[in-house]
Amino acid sequence: MVSDFIMNTKPIAKVIVSLSLDRVFDYRIPEGYRHLIEIGSQVEIPFNHTVMTGFVLDLIDKSSYHKELKEINKVFTDKPSIPHKLIELGEWMASYYCCSKEQAIQCLLPAAVRSGKTKHKMRKMIHLNEDADIAAAIQAKETKSPKQAAVLKRMQILKTEALYSLKNHASYAMIKNLEGEGLLVRTEEIEERSPFKGGNILPDQPLELTDEQAVSLKQVIASINKEKKDIILLMGVTGSGKTEVYMQGIAEILKKGQEAIILVPEIALTPQTTERFRARFGDKVSVLHSHLSDGERYDEWSKIYNGTVKIAVGARSALFAPFKNVGMIIVDEEHENSYKQSEMSPRYNARDVAVMRGLKENATVILGSATPAIESYHNAINGKYVMSTLNKRVDDQKMPH
Repeated sequence: MVSDFIMNTKPIAKVIVSLSLDRVFDYRIPEGYRHLIEIGSQVEIPFNHTVMTGFVLDLIDKSSYHKELKEINKVFTDKPSIPHKLIELGEWMASYYCCSKEQAIQCLLPAAVRSGKTKHKMRKMIHLNEDADIAAAIQAKETKSPKQAAVLKRMQILKTEALYSLKNHASYAMIKNLEGEGLLVRTEEIEERSPFKGGNILPDQPLELTDEQAVSLKQVIASINKEKKDIILLMGVTGSGKTEVYMQGIAEILKKGQEAIILVPEIALTPQTTERFRARFGDKVSVLHSHLSDGERYDEWSKIYNGTVKIAVGARSALFAPFKNVGMIIVDEEHENSYKQSEMSPRYNARDVAVMRGLKENATVILGSATPAIESYHNAINGKYVMSTLNKRVDDQKMPH
């Protein structure tokens, strides 16, 4: 993944901690840490009579605090930082939704990531040492240690196997002995906890568009290629093929090396939406929602953060996917009330925050609905948003009475 890291030369960091104080604190950055620190970095700081972990919200030359500043103890280079543009979005949310900065910044990171307690699940793997003379070793063991020879023959075919699987064919002591002889090599690798249950999904291809879909896609591509991107209200009746317009628009985004976020109003809709996008884009798709286990959520978030996927699908929380080069944000069924977070602060509307993230990251935002919210419709007819309409169903299917 291409980093947006810029070498820091500023001596002071503004740090926020996970206490509801609604304020940031200035800390001196030791010389040795300046090349490691950026906006969004996690740091360890002395706070009162203890130490705490916080996030850097800004880097400055001079503090308004006139006494001697304390120094940052440590910069966590092994922990994820929050992308700079997401920090800006969090600060806007704190101001607009009248909540503390701490509450806004916390919602940018899943609890599984923020706590630091959830880690990748690791799996021990056994590999055949290709540099060793395996054929000679098998010949030597055929009579003295036929079981070891059988294990080596198995590994000649498989090349690599999980330790727990190989232990069904050989004792731990035997495997250890073959490692000691340099014939087998042990490693550890991440075992992904996938939220995608079930069998393989058959890949599909872009569909031929109707005349209306072609016009809508043309508007989307025009926005993608503009210097200042548009917010598009895609008002299409049920069955008019809005999703196909989304997918072909995303294909253009991927050609530019950018990423896309697709929001759906309910978690129950996420699996079927994810399946459609995985059929088209394969392993480039990740999913984020609150019904994932902590381990699944951590792994999916990490794939986005590390740049191994380019598309995030999910409910409200997917809006904060830690992409660094977002090219498109889609809010499907944008009128739905379930986009409103009302249980805890910040109490936000994901549709409106999606529009703001699009503005801050200069990404095309598509708001899709058959019955758009009155605010969105008002913005479209007044020229603040681009209006795009799909009035007919695909294949001229009849509308219900």
